[in-house]
Amino acid sequence: MMVDAEPAVLAECKTRTEVFEISRSMVDSTNANFVVWPPCVEVQRCSGCCNNRNVQCRPTQVRVRHVQVNKIEFVQKKPNFKKAIVPLEDHLACRCEALSSRPSGRSRPGSREHRAPGSVRQRARRLQAQKRKHRKFKHVHDKKVLKEILTA
Repeated sequence: MMVDAEPAVLAECKTRTEVFEISRSMVDSTNANFVVWPPCVEVQRCSGCCNNRNVQCRPTQVRVRHVQVNKIEFVQKKPNFKKAIVPLEDHLACRCEALSSRPSGRSRPGSREHRAPGSVRQRARRLQAQKRKHRKFKHVHDKKVLKEILTA
């Protein structure tokens, strides 16, 4: 059976629009009794593929843009509306750079570390859960006895 498929196109290293969540700590790290509106904005970030694993899509030109958000505080269950200014980083230009050429203090959106942590964490949790599963029966070395205990 033949399936209609479009040819794969390389996702080149370039700026793309991404959704960025404005965290409450970006607005006020000393208070937790408020909501930020809007909670998400669009930013331009570098992402895409490079020719090999030794290079990574990174920004070569960055601009900080300031946006005004609403900080809605709740004082005695009543909303109190305030304005707050939040700095956002937009990437203006990108290129594939060697991994060692620029020390990255944080992972970039196009990097492997940024794309895969959830799956790595989930895998680690699954392994921990599997290890814990029969820990209380560790003293039983005979598989037949262990099977009888577990099926009883």
